[in-house]
Amino acid sequence: MRRIKFFIALFFSIVFFVGATSITILKEKTSSLEIRGYIFQNDEKVGNALVKLYQNNKIVQMINTKKGNKFQFILFSGMMYMVEVEKDGFITEKIQISTKENTEFYGKYLYEFKVDLMNENKFKGVDISNLDFPTALIKYNTDEGEYMHDEAYSKYVSAELKKLKEEAKKTTNK
Repeated sequence: MRRIKFFIALFFSIVFFVGATSITILKEKTSSLEIRGYIFQNDEKVGNALVKLYQNNKIVQMINTKKGNKFQFILFSGMMYMVEVEKDGFITEKIQISTKENTEFYGKYLYEFKVDLMNENKFKGVDISNLDFPTALIKYNTDEGEYMHDEAYSKYVSAELKKLKEEAKKTTNK
C-alpha cells in the first residue's frame, strides 16, 4: 500500500513538473515583439534609408524604406537584436533590442520608436567613433510591464552627443 501511494505521489510530482516546465517553454516560444520605426531628420520624414536587422551579429532581414520613412520587424523572445539605419550623408544609427527578459504575458508586444538621423557634415573634423555603439537600448521593463528605452543609457548617450556637437561647433568656428 505504501508503495502504491509513493508511486502515485511520484507520478503526480512528475506530471506537475513537466507541466510547469512546458508552460515556461511555451511562454518563451510564443512571445514576440513587433517593432515599428520611423526615420526622421530634424522632424522631417526621411525615405530611401537601408534598415538592417541583426540577430547574433548576422543580418536576418533588410528593408529599404523607399518613399516612406517606416520599417517594421517581428522579434522573437530570448534574443538580442540590433537595428541599423543607413543613409548616404548621415551617420549610421544603431539600436539594440533585447527580448531576453521574461514578459508579463505570452502574446505579441508592440513597440514604436523614432530614429532621428544626424547629418555627417555637422561632425567634420570630430572623432565620432563613440557613435559606432548603439544610440539606444530597448528592453522589457518588468516594473512597467512593457518594452521601453533604457533611461540611464539614453541619458548617457545624450550627454555624449551634446559633447560631440559642442566639439563640432568649436571645430567649425576655428
